[in-house]
Amino acid sequence: MSSTIIDETVILRYLLDDEVLSPRAAKVIATRTARVYPEIITRVVVTLRDVYKVPRVEIATAMRRLLDDVMVDEPTVVALAVKLFGKTHMDFTDCLLAARTAIYNDDVVSFGKPIIQGMIDYRRQRQIAADARDRAADARGHSTDAAIDKLRHHPRS
Repeated sequence: MSSTIIDETVILRYLLDDEVLSPRAAKVIATRTARVYPEIITRVVVTLRDVYKVPRVEIATAMRRLLDDVMVDEPTVVALAVKLFGKTHMDFTDCLLAARTAIYNDDVVSFGKPIIQGMIDYRRQRQIAADARDRAADARGHSTDAAIDKLRHHPRS
């Protein structure tokens, strides 16, 4: 099935009340073949925030609904970025970086974004804790295996 790529003008008309263009945008999106790239989502978020002065939480809610209606590249990344945007003070681009970092386990180098660096550090701490839990579980498993082996070789009388 082919898709129809839509840009921010279609999405903005879909989300905002425009007598002429909103129904046309809804018709395109209703085909279930509309595709959106993450950079277009970024433009929409910035426009809603900066031009229309829509609160972050409302933007995040609108974007979550939009993601139900369109195809998007990296849907998991975009969904997490939308969630982060609604709960933090980060720019949407930074939310995308943080989401990609979390999902793909990639490193991001930034000289001017302490929030991103904090999220990277947090991810590393979570990974270190998970590795420690795995090692502890392995150690418990080995000691249990050793106890079972002892029982096998030294049956009770």
